[in-house]
Amino acid sequence: MKTLTFLFVISSMTIVFGQHKFALSVQLAPIYTHASSKVIFPFADPSNQLPTTEFRAVSSGLSYSVGVAARYAFSPKWSIGAGIWATHAAVGKSDYLLNGTPYTVRYQYNHPFSNLYKAPLLINYQSSTKRLSPYFSAGATFDFRGTSYVDINGNGELVPVKFGKGVVVTPLLGAGVIYGLTEHLSLIAQPTIQYTIESHPSYSYFHAYQLSLQTQLMYKF
Repeated sequence: MKTLTFLFVISSMTIVFGQHKFALSVQLAPIYTHASSKVIFPFADPSNQLPTTEFRAVSSGLSYSVGVAARYAFSPKWSIGAGIWATHAAVGKSDYLLNGTPYTVRYQYNHPFSNLYKAPLLINYQSSTKRLSPYFSAGATFDFRGTSYVDINGNGELVPVKFGKGVVVTPLLGAGVIYGLTEHLSLIAQPTIQYTIESHPSYSYFHAYQLSLQTQLMYKF
């Protein structure tokens, strides 16, 4: 009887310590961004005497992000994670239509400090405890207002400027796989989508989203 009790205790301790409740990870992700909008000026003119200007914009771009995160597992399948991501834009293009006249602007982001920062807060679920398992995430990122560098005076000198709110909350959904490389190391590959829900009352419409492939190397302890 004592032997059975001892074996039960040892087995229980193995299960508890084998869950690896805490984990740290490093993340790398390519990102595709897209936005479309329409605005009509003036916003309000009861006399209808001012000329109407219709402005449409469609933009897209490629960027990449790197970051770190911490995760806590409530169970072998459920966990919560938080971290910080730094995003740097690579290239972009905007197509404009001003009262029916089209023009295009292309961007190259070469300034070393033009990074955007996100703080993710995510609930994660893996449907299996096997070595390879589907992996799902849902939550939001807290997007901090970034600094843009603009040649305002036309002399080549880049001046830092900021636009928009200080922090914007953006929902995130992801579905991918997690693979256990070793007892402590796991690799996560997860396509994600984010859609902007921030209100833009002055626009006739405003749509923006991001698609990315989140790749994480996670160490469990």
